Amino acid sequence: MEFLQQLWIPIVASAAILWVASFFLHMVSPHHKGEWKGMPGEQGVVDAITAAGLKPGQYWFPWGEMADMKNPEYMEKLKRGPNGTLVIWPGPVNMGRNLVLMLLFYLLAGVFVAYVSWYSLGAGSHPYLHVFRIAGATAVAAHCLGWMPNMIWFGGTTRCFWTYLFDGIVYGLLTAGTFGWLWLK
Repeated sequence: MEFLQQLWIPIVASAAILWVASFFLHMVSPHHKGEWKGMPGEQGVVDAITAAGLKPGQYWFPWGEMADMKNPEYMEKLKRGPNGTLVIWPGPVNMGRNLVLMLLFYLLAGVFVAYVSWYSLGAGSHPYLHVFRIAGATAVAAHCLGWMPNMIWFGGTTRCFWTYLFDGIVYGLLTAGTFGWLWLK
């Protein structure tokens, strides 16, 4: 745990920098604009969800178990479509809660970057670019790879894939720069 004692400043600083950067990437930069869109007939869909009594949770449609993959009626439903997932939230987005959770995520990612960097580089002073390279590889992996399996299995647009990847690379490079800048002297 010595790495936490020695590297808490770059961990906290990188989390704060990423928290601010995520605001700019999502609220100011145009690359996330148009990522989400309203659906035609929204009120009818909302009425159907309400009438079905769906509770908050994750739903897959058309629903089927593994055994249903041998059922011709189920396979016809799949071919006919639509197919997808639906997530029902328990209420409106809680921005305060989600912002705090994102900051905690950035802190946790920073802890892993610090761990890998510390045990790769060892204690002591190292050139900025050497720290940048190790911290950057770890940080880009942390911010770019975790969401990919979810997108592979549950979908997302090609545009979302590239914008998330771009954001992850930016977060990784900012983390690398912070660790290189604040590494032990």
